[in-house]
Amino acid sequence: MTRLSPNDEFLDYMTLVDIGQCGVSPAQKGEQLRRIKAWLRRHALLIVLVIIPTTLATIYYGFIASPQYASETRFVVRSPNRNAAGMLSGFLQSTGFVRAQDDSYVVMEYMESRAAVSTLESASDLREILSRPETDFLTRFPRPWSDGTEEALYKHYLKFMTIDTDSSGGVTTLEMRASRAEDAQKLTEALLVGAETLINRLNERARQDAIRFAKLEVTDSEKRMAEVQKSLTDFRNKVAMIDPGKQSAAMLDMLAKLSDEVSKSKAQYAALIQQAPQSPQIQSLRSSIDAMETQISNERSRIVGGDASMAPLISQYEQLLLQRELGMRMLESSATSLENAKIEAQRQQLYLERIVNPNRPDYALYPKRLYSIFLAFAICFASFWIIRFLLNQIYEHAES
Repeated sequence: MTRLSPNDEFLDYMTLVDIGQCGVSPAQKGEQLRRIKAWLRRHALLIVLVIIPTTLATIYYGFIASPQYASETRFVVRSPNRNAAGMLSGFLQSTGFVRAQDDSYVVMEYMESRAAVSTLESASDLREILSRPETDFLTRFPRPWSDGTEEALYKHYLKFMTIDTDSSGGVTTLEMRASRAEDAQKLTEALLVGAETLINRLNERARQDAIRFAKLEVTDSEKRMAEVQKSLTDFRNKVAMIDPGKQSAAMLDMLAKLSDEVSKSKAQYAALIQQAPQSPQIQSLRSSIDAMETQISNERSRIVGGDASMAPLISQYEQLLLQRELGMRMLESSATSLENAKIEAQRQQLYLERIVNPNRPDYALYPKRLYSIFLAFAICFASFWIIRFLLNQIYEHAES
């Protein structure tokens, strides 16, 4: 094996040119064919990696590739409840709205999903648009080597749709390509409508969730309030009194009056003993004092002093009242939350604001023929020199 030299290639090429320009005899023609075959064998790598691919690319992009029109739109997803950063976000914030960058990525994911393909199929006849007769065989759907399945349609759709979000400003740019200008505009508009429908669906679900959770909280509060009220009613039926606290207050008032009567009676009793120790009223007054003291003792034992007294009942009753008070506060709080949720539900949380509506192009931007041919040549030529360098290294290693 011998190392390939660019000078040898050039000399061989000039020899072929000289041979082709002069008249030759049959014997010389055989020699020419031998040299041509030798030249082809020596330059097979250049022919396979550079000449043939570049020629095919030139033929395709120069004569076969059908023109493609691109329709572009720009939009921003914004929310009234988020912090903003950046110039555009600062402007939106001054108007009361800020961009919602995370939701912009949600819209991007939707437009790159199979759901968007289904939307375009039902709204704008995506298959028919991608199968226009003026489209070349490599661009038309389905391609010669593929089928017409949904998966193939989805992969084909991704080749004609481009979407990107500017992280600094939050502006999303969408571009759709088609073989007709009206088709490109139609597809772009259908995608925007689908994205707006998605935003509205997210808003509606958020509203429904907020109201549903608030209603569940109100229902739970009402249920707890009903249970506390039932426990309070059962307690009143059990002790046979409406309010043990008020009942004990009435008993305390009666004890205070009895104590006053006892004090007065004792003072009168002491005066009679001093002034008229033989008075018959002394015995009756003494009996009255003893009776009132006995009644005071009994009433006190009813209020405090054992499980049958009023003190445990008052404690249980106050606990039930405390539970009812807490239940009322929770019910009021949940009712307020429900009202706030209903008010908040009337406000749209996300907006898809169009900055630039889909345009109808009057000039086919794609394919970029010269750029594509040059790019194909550059890639093939770079691949050729890389492979050639590796082969030369292998040859040198084998010779050594």
